[in-house]
Amino acid sequence: MATTLTVAGMCWATLSLAASFLCSFGFYLPFWIQGRLMDKADAYFSSFRRCNYPRLMSDGTVALVHECGRYAKFNDIPSVWWQISTILIGGATAITVIVAVSAVSACCVTHVIQKSTAKVAGYLQLLAAALVSSGGAIYPIGWDNREVKESCGNISGPYKLGTCHLSWSVYMLGSSVALLLLCFYLSFYSSRDSPGSSFRSI
Repeated sequence: MATTLTVAGMCWATLSLAASFLCSFGFYLPFWIQGRLMDKADAYFSSFRRCNYPRLMSDGTVALVHECGRYAKFNDIPSVWWQISTILIGGATAITVIVAVSAVSACCVTHVIQKSTAKVAGYLQLLAAALVSSGGAIYPIGWDNREVKESCGNISGPYKLGTCHLSWSVYMLGSSVALLLLCFYLSFYSSRDSPGSSFRSI
């Protein structure tokens, strides 16, 4: 199939898709930090989802719910820093998906990506990497909320996890940042086509 992508461009498209998957799954899956709840089950948190949580029953007892879910409303997210982190990383995820779809389309369709648009896509990926990094840096400020203290101990606080530890979704987000930075570099060499180059003067 006709394409204006170079070999570097093919690598860029493939890595863009990989970065998109890593960012999307890392953002959605609630395995950012792991703790222990009521000494009965592992508890997991992300910026807007969690797994395993206590629920007050009608008879006044506290039951442990073994399931994963998101907070019912945005304002239910227990920390304003987690809310900001959700917005930043969610926005970055949307950018990575849009760029990845465009890049993969360019593997099959001519003139979807030109030199100028490839550079724009690269800068968007750089922006996405910055947003993920910023969201990840802000997220630990919210570790002093009640829900984290229930699972990580009262010694937890901003940038102090207490008895909890980082889980694997964080490493997926970190890997996506590394790939996005590599994609930013490759985007400058991804297309052999320039605007108007498909026309010949006569």
